[in-house]
Amino acid sequence: MGAIRVSQYSGTTGLYMLQPYDPSRIPVILVHGLISTARMWRNVVNELEMDPQLRGRFQYGVFNYPTGNPPLYSALRLREELANFRLLHPESLGYLLVGHSMGGLVAGMQATTVTRESWDVIGKDKARQFLAKVQKGSLIERALFSKADTNVERIVFICTPHRGSEMAIGSLGEIGRRLISLPVDLTATITSSLGSSIAVITGNPSRMPNSVIGLSPSNPVYKILDARPIEAPFHSIIGDRGKGDTPNSSDGVVDYWSSHLRGAKSELIVPGPHGSCELPETLDELRRILRLHLKESKIRTL
Repeated sequence: MGAIRVSQYSGTTGLYMLQPYDPSRIPVILVHGLISTARMWRNVVNELEMDPQLRGRFQYGVFNYPTGNPPLYSALRLREELANFRLLHPESLGYLLVGHSMGGLVAGMQATTVTRESWDVIGKDKARQFLAKVQKGSLIERALFSKADTNVERIVFICTPHRGSEMAIGSLGEIGRRLISLPVDLTATITSSLGSSIAVITGNPSRMPNSVIGLSPSNPVYKILDARPIEAPFHSIIGDRGKGDTPNSSDGVVDYWSSHLRGAKSELIVPGPHGSCELPETLDELRRILRLHLKESKIRTL
């Protein structure tokens, strides 16, 4: 329901640590995807905590948010939560982000710098039209532009649509677009800041950019993010429902052409659908990445 009735669940938005804070442990922040909640990670955390090499070395947290909001806005909220966490715990070690599906987009944007000039990749005239009314310091400016968080030391993407999902433009996507109701104050802010130029993202000047619209492959945000480097090491875990032909494979929601990223430190294709977070292969890969991070973190501190 957080995906459909956003305003009713906005109050639950936040970064929740699942254990008492310990400055000697590395924070791992888990970010869920569309039509999901932070509860989806409970079995994953339990499995990771059962590993004697990892237990006591990491501390787990979840970012919970209503998933009907545009991904850019959800990324802003996570950015704010991480900044608050750093204010509360300035001595904290750098953190790892693990994102599933749309949560991977939200996580990836924490390590990506986007400036006003970055929008020129969609065409300078179109970018100028889109950004004309965006005021300095406004909520919209803070959502559209970002600076990579240097405290993000590693990211794991699980079934993430880095270039969108065609399901967002199909019949199911149309149902989602019609059902999602954004908070009135957010809608008013978007309208006053962008006006009819919102059509650059939504394709319709009267349509609000909710999460489903934001996942459309035609969303220019993907073109911008694709042109910007992710300023932290990252790994990809990609679902495959058994087609066995990697360039044409799919997890049922996200195709390989969207989930694959050049520059990944590793890419593992697991034999499962979009919800592959609890597959044995996925859990083994997460354990491997966390052990790798421990090893590299130790080397950096020597």
